Amino acid sequence: MAKVGPRNLLEVSRLTGIPFTTVHHRVAAVESKVTELARLHPNVAKLGLVRLVVLVAAKAGLEDLVTQALRIPEGGREGRGYWRVVERCEGAFTHHSIQIIPVQFLQHFREYISTMRAMNLIKSFRIVRTDDSRQIFPDFSSYSSGSGEWVFEWDGWLQAAKSAAPAETIKDSKPEVVGFKRVDLEIIANLEVNGSKSFMELAERMKVSPSIVKYHYDKLRACGVAGAFDFQVWPYPAEVSSFHEVMLDFTDKESMNRFFSVSKKLFFLQQVAKVLGRNSLIVRSRIVNSQVENLFGFFSELVNAGQLVSYSSVRINMGSRLAQTVSPELFDDVSGWQWDVYRNLLELNKL
Repeated sequence: MAKVGPRNLLEVSRLTGIPFTTVHHRVAAVESKVTELARLHPNVAKLGLVRLVVLVAAKAGLEDLVTQALRIPEGGREGRGYWRVVERCEGAFTHHSIQIIPVQFLQHFREYISTMRAMNLIKSFRIVRTDDSRQIFPDFSSYSSGSGEWVFEWDGWLQAAKSAAPAETIKDSKPEVVGFKRVDLEIIANLEVNGSKSFMELAERMKVSPSIVKYHYDKLRACGVAGAFDFQVWPYPAEVSSFHEVMLDFTDKESMNRFFSVSKKLFFLQQVAKVLGRNSLIVRSRIVNSQVENLFGFFSELVNAGQLVSYSSVRINMGSRLAQTVSPELFDDVSGWQWDVYRNLLELNKL
């Protein structure tokens, strides 16, 4: 399903050799245990948007206001805006945020964050520009269905990350904005909530015909905007897990590609994103609490082995997580993406 999409169960049956009725039954069983099994993960760069990882350290006592401030551009404190994720974290910063900003307004956004600092809402900040994140689907070769346990092969992973030939490469993607309309963004937003929605369901929600939905969806798939889905399948429940966002700075491209190749085996990693213009990756880990020490020991050994120059992390408070889809209402078919500098600063001043 991760390869061919969540709807194409006939193709899943063909690829796996599992009878279609069994595929349908097992998928239905999994879907009954999660809110939405699959969610569209759009390539936002093709929509003229830049993905930013934003870390800020709030002034003591102003943490809630900073959460509101990160949600203002371009929707106001309670509006939709360009933010994708805002969550509290522990470490050198108090907030971790993902923002997708139109390329032409990137400097406006940087100035907005600088204004937050000038107003003494935050003490410091860091903005990192990355490619779209890629989901790492759990590698079940480390799972024993007999014991119901996951096996942490730290020594084997370490050796592979130190010396194995890179099987894959990760590099900066080339900006390639495709032609799109607001109706395309509406389809994307709906599928970001539930990637398994039928064309009929989407058509009813959008008040258009199913044929229009199919036409635009097929176009989005063909141009790579709707090329990937995130599956809500994780090795451990959140209640016994620790979540970290980790920046890994590698010594060279080969070391980075070697780790990227090995990352597909690291079932406790959820996502990986390439930092643009650098030999660096940002990874999101979801690991059982008892293995946190081994996780950072693993990174430390990679520094000792000369694969990493350094690493840094923040621990994410998932209970504080706010998330949303792309915002079609910020786009106009004639004038494109919208940004009102005065309105954003006015909303910030109201805080």
